[in-house]
Amino acid sequence: MTLYSYILLNLYKIMPIFITLIFILISVSPIMPAGSEEIAPLLGVISLAFWILYKPDNMGWAALIMIGVFSDSLYGSVLGVSCLANIIIRLTIIKLLLRIKNINIYITLLYIGISLIIWLILHSLIQSLIYIDVYNYYTNIYQFFISLAIAPIIIFFQLFLLQKMYKS
Repeated sequence: MTLYSYILLNLYKIMPIFITLIFILISVSPIMPAGSEEIAPLLGVISLAFWILYKPDNMGWAALIMIGVFSDSLYGSVLGVSCLANIIIRLTIIKLLLRIKNINIYITLLYIGISLIIWLILHSLIQSLIYIDVYNYYTNIYQFFISLAIAPIIIFFQLFLLQKMYKS
């Protein structure tokens, strides 16, 4: 079996990883107006939380680490912070997921909000330790609210993809 046929056979397993990586690329692309790059929505975190919630088996530990290193290299943050945030997000969602039987849009939005808070707190802690005097916390608050406002669009888009990929 060649690598190409293996990828084609297991495309549904690696599609969430590729979608998350594409959303990370979109979030660091220069689509925001000049001067507001710091408050760009965290599309990668939204996508990561969605796929952990709906397909936790496809977002394993190796995928989280790969996405974290990719995210750190694109955002220019300390290497390993996004990996740690992704692992904590997965552990939190999996622990909370065991308590809820059916998942709807509101639960998804709640989990995405929790994931955004975890990601922003970890990044704020590390950035405030590095840049003690010049770190602005208001950008994280704005980034959280902008990401939460964009989240329903990303959720509906990924629900559409989920139905197309896994329809039976």
